[in-house]
Amino acid sequence: MQEILLSILKGMGWFFLNPLFYIIIVLIGIHATIRVKRERSDFHVRVHHTVDDFVKGIIPGLIIGLIFSVLTIFAGILLPFGVIAVMSVFYILLGLTLRKNLFNPVFAGTLTYLAAAYMPSFETGVAVLDGWLTELQSASLGMIALLIAVLVVAEGILIMSVGAQNTSPILLRGKRGKGIGAHVISRIWLVPMFVLIPGTAISTNSWFPLLQIGETAVGLTLVPFAIGFHHVVSQSMPEPVVKKIGVRFLSLGLILLAGAISLLYLELEWLSIVIVALAFVGRNALILHYRKLEIKRAPYFSALNEGIRVLGIIPGSPASKMNVSIGERIVKVNGRKMERVEDFYGAVQSNAQFCKLEVLNANGDVRFVQRSLYENEHHELGLLFAQPEKAKRRKVVG
Repeated sequence: MQEILLSILKGMGWFFLNPLFYIIIVLIGIHATIRVKRERSDFHVRVHHTVDDFVKGIIPGLIIGLIFSVLTIFAGILLPFGVIAVMSVFYILLGLTLRKNLFNPVFAGTLTYLAAAYMPSFETGVAVLDGWLTELQSASLGMIALLIAVLVVAEGILIMSVGAQNTSPILLRGKRGKGIGAHVISRIWLVPMFVLIPGTAISTNSWFPLLQIGETAVGLTLVPFAIGFHHVVSQSMPEPVVKKIGVRFLSLGLILLAGAISLLYLELEWLSIVIVALAFVGRNALILHYRKLEIKRAPYFSALNEGIRVLGIIPGSPASKMNVSIGERIVKVNGRKMERVEDFYGAVQSNAQFCKLEVLNANGDVRFVQRSLYENEHHELGLLFAQPEKAKRRKVVG
């Protein structure tokens, strides 16, 4: 028991020695800063604090990582340090592109698999590097494929459960050059996960692990995996679209997981390339499919015949306390009919102490919302709208 505890502590120590952990934290901060700058450029105000990116990127990933660690340990995902080191290097190189959809286990895992399967043998003259390369080339290709499948399942769950939280509003130019509003769903999730490594702490037996890895002893190490995801929703409210994407990703991951486990049981590791190829092609096909849907369908946050649609709400603002929701239409403000965004600002400023809104919800029902305004509160209530004349960019890359 003491050896197991020491192995866990040592494995956690390797987590903090892995430079990928610090790269993930830095990239979350960089992307948060870029988001805030974009929001200030479009709306002259920060919508969500940069801390939000860290909270939403680390806490859900930590929970998922701990849950999946139990599964990976008892399933018997065995990865030598060489595989972990090379995958970390690929992760770091992909992170330098500042593209979240590339900073993903499907890309880093596929590159690691190809290196393990097809990279010719060579020596660098550095003992540690040569040891890692030797471990990489002798690693189980089926285990790498299984790891990719597990992380695709984790990505699907994260997108479904928390992907639509605190999305970032943006102003874009549509395909006809008209200004529209949209929501950016963009996250880097840090997913720390324990995996088995060749070691001496835990002995395998008839029931552990689930996948037979031979009569050997194994240790534990905590590995920082990153899951990057980026998508822009303009043709509807963001939540239903994001949940659909999450369901598709989860379905793909479960298919990959079943296939990888089957191949390992049947000792057909050479077919693991099929699982890796399906992960790579399947994930990218889903991303492209939902991007095309955004282009084909009419924009949701655009000019209306009646009222102006709420694109975003600043947390802590008067609007956030008035029970107004994103996607609802403001029909009248203080008795004035709304046709343009400028009408809204003029109507609010006409009465500095009180504001009464006539709101049309998604079901077409009209309701009235009113509130006293105070001196230290946001003079525009904290509601954000799509303003065509301020739309500068045609797309946002992430």
